[in-house]
Amino acid sequence: MHIFIGGAYNGKTEYVRRWIGDQPSFFCTMETAGSAAPGERLVISDLHDWLQSTSLSESESLHAIREISSPDTVFILTEVGRGIVPLGSEQRDLRDRCGRLYQQLFAEATDIIRIWYGIPQTIKRSGLL
Repeated sequence: MHIFIGGAYNGKTEYVRRWIGDQPSFFCTMETAGSAAPGERLVISDLHDWLQSTSLSESESLHAIREISSPDTVFILTEVGRGIVPLGSEQRDLRDRCGRLYQQLFAEATDIIRIWYGIPQTIKRSGLL
């Protein structure tokens, strides 16, 4: 599993498009991941939005992610744990849930790249990119 993480509008998707190149890929969300054609690599984004809208528990959410992902799956994650602490309890809860889920995904990922304004920084590299 490959993870690309950074702030909103920091160039993550464009970086991933260049990184993937001509490989058959399906850019999707958790809701649309099942529509990928055979042989297409899943590139899943907007996980924080899915976590906000799903009624699944944290463990059920992680299980759902594990069920659809493979070693080639790419996650484009938006960093939501930095900056100002939200005033609303729902937004604080979402931030906390994202943080715990991201920790699990990071532990399982082979590669993690942080994108900061289009510039990549390797956080973890277990395999060849």
